Amino acid sequence: MSLPKSKIPTPFNPENFRKEGHILVDTLSDYLEKALTGKEMPVLPWNDPDRLTEYFSFDSAGGEKEPLDSFIKRIIDNSIHIHHPHYIGHQVTSPLPVTALVQFCTTLLNNGAAIYEMGPVNMAMEKNVINEFGSLIGYQTGFDGIFTHGGTAGNLTGMLAARQVKTDYNIWEDGVREKDKPGYLISEQAHYSVGRNVKIMGLGDDSIIKVPVDKHFRMRTDLLEEIKRNAEKNGIRIISVVASSCSTATGSYDNLEAVADFSEKHGLWMHVDGAHGMGVLFSEKYRDRVNGIERADSVVIDFHKMLLVPALNTLVMFRNGERSFETFAQKASYLFQKSQQNVWYNSASRTIECTKSALGIIAYSALKYYGNDYYRHYIESRYDLASSFAVMVRSDKQLQLALEPESNITCFRFTAEGYNDQVLNQINHEIRDRIIKEGSFYIVQAELEGKTWLRLTIINPVTSVNDLKELLLRIKEIGTQLVLKREL
Repeated sequence: MSLPKSKIPTPFNPENFRKEGHILVDTLSDYLEKALTGKEMPVLPWNDPDRLTEYFSFDSAGGEKEPLDSFIKRIIDNSIHIHHPHYIGHQVTSPLPVTALVQFCTTLLNNGAAIYEMGPVNMAMEKNVINEFGSLIGYQTGFDGIFTHGGTAGNLTGMLAARQVKTDYNIWEDGVREKDKPGYLISEQAHYSVGRNVKIMGLGDDSIIKVPVDKHFRMRTDLLEEIKRNAEKNGIRIISVVASSCSTATGSYDNLEAVADFSEKHGLWMHVDGAHGMGVLFSEKYRDRVNGIERADSVVIDFHKMLLVPALNTLVMFRNGERSFETFAQKASYLFQKSQQNVWYNSASRTIECTKSALGIIAYSALKYYGNDYYRHYIESRYDLASSFAVMVRSDKQLQLALEPESNITCFRFTAEGYNDQVLNQINHEIRDRIIKEGSFYIVQAELEGKTWLRLTIINPVTSVNDLKELLLRIKEIGTQLVLKREL
């Protein structure tokens, strides 16, 4: 009697994979060509959440009998199109196609990146990327780095290292003591993940010491001494300053030289959230935005923002590489032999992630095939375009600029004579809502000092000055309609 043939190998049939793979690449290539022109599709095909959930029920389109290419096309048709030149909203980039192809490979291989024997190629490539960025930052010797899935995990990794190094007892093993509880000085404009990470560490709200910002929304470094003294009077022992390069809402760069001077004077850990703005390391023109970065103890850089790779992909750099091993103290004997505890090629001992995808390979591929010169042109073109956009806004009486852009992020709003901020806030909110739902552009909004601003992140490599002119025309059309409607 013969045993029934197993169905388990069926999905792994190489010829089926080859056939479907060719169809997939053709479908995505056609999509990319269409998206880059931006002429035949909305940026976001708006849909009601409940309706879209029903549309993608497991029984929809024939269930498991739906052809894969049809399924892929349905996904594409109902997704936001980040490669569209009118996508100028959130800080998520249109990835370089070569990185998507390489990730196609690493996804199938599924090599983990926690220990060397599970991801040898990734760990080798990570090391080369880390060496490259150590040089760009200006670190001398002894630096190191680690990749994480996203800037939140990256900031947490650097801030945990600060906590372990700068607390005068083993806080990881012993827990938080009420007396002289560790505290972090952060900007009022810091990304929300920074304050959230302090709470994740169990330190509570009183360990988040916020520093006011100036009129350019940069950290008031002239207040650091006073704020530190006041915190210590309240029983908080400041261990770290977290600077922004640049801030999420306004794209403003904190004064890193001043933060470094203060940190070194008091023996504090200097952490820089450079998730978005550290691409200026490739630009001579804008490199001065991060003068002093070489003095930072830890730096976070998101490749999935201004370095054009798929999300999530974040690099955390440490000026003193040995410090990265102090972040965690737990022992995992089944993973690491005791003699191998502090080796660069076993990354799980230094991050919160025991399993990681091959982030280093993706970052390495972008640098290998495009490199410093491409990134220089890309970064400078996006920052230059933001400056040109600010000129257009300033020259129009119906528009108001929040501040001069220091990066590729710009905040502005529609304005009308005789209307107070509360009404203008509502008008600008409605402008953004209508633009999003009609699919003509994708923009976001920011709240600054009680005012609602429209916010652009000019991150797409193909967005042009004509696209921005078209956006302003549409904003003014909608704004004028809303004003007239109120006056009827």
